Amino acid sequence: MRYKLTIAYDGTNYQGFQSQNNGLGIQQVLEETLSQIAKESIQVVASGRTDKGVHALGQVCHFDTQNPMTDSAWLRALNTYLPNDIAVLDIVLVDESFHARFSAVKKCYVYVLAKDYNIFRRNYEAYIKYPLNVDWMQQAIQKLEGTHDFKGFGVFVEHKPTVRTMFQATLEETDTHYIFTFIADGFLKYMVRSMVGTITDIGRGKRPLSIMDDILEHQDRSKVGKTASPEGLYLKQVWY
Repeated sequence: MRYKLTIAYDGTNYQGFQSQNNGLGIQQVLEETLSQIAKESIQVVASGRTDKGVHALGQVCHFDTQNPMTDSAWLRALNTYLPNDIAVLDIVLVDESFHARFSAVKKCYVYVLAKDYNIFRRNYEAYIKYPLNVDWMQQAIQKLEGTHDFKGFGVFVEHKPTVRTMFQATLEETDTHYIFTFIADGFLKYMVRSMVGTITDIGRGKRPLSIMDDILEHQDRSKVGKTASPEGLYLKQVWY
């Protein structure tokens, strides 16, 4: 039997989603908890990996098991034994053709950038002390929409395609925050944080607006801004 899991987690205390040799990954915690409940070895497959310190509001995973528990029994058991910084939001029995990674058609990431430093939210938002020109940033982020080769904004992984379609790239300013939203058919490693870092550099006047076209055309990572810190990044939703 194959189950689809939708989970949320606070990534502060983890080395990322993937199991690690040098620290604790969320995948390891999930697999150990599932195996304990099912009394069999269980492996988890996620829609994608999140990095150290990155959070999720709607990460999706799947796992296979011989244990005939109901959806509601799995949900109760998992949320009883998982640590309080990982929560299962939903679990449902799916067809064996479902794959958390390969069946995904688009994902949404949100990046939260605060105007003022808050010690109590330092693990859940990034902070920028410089004034930003939002009009320049709005023009910059709009250039990301459409189908492009995003190799310049990501870390190249062999055999992984770098051409992606960005369905939505928006920036909202509130009294206290800048909220970046990106919806695409896939993301490269560090892609969102690299885009945010470059856009905020444009907002500060450190880089010209034309740098966005330059990076998309030539895939030159040396022209990308500093990778934004992980604390402000959230995997919000995955669609199938």
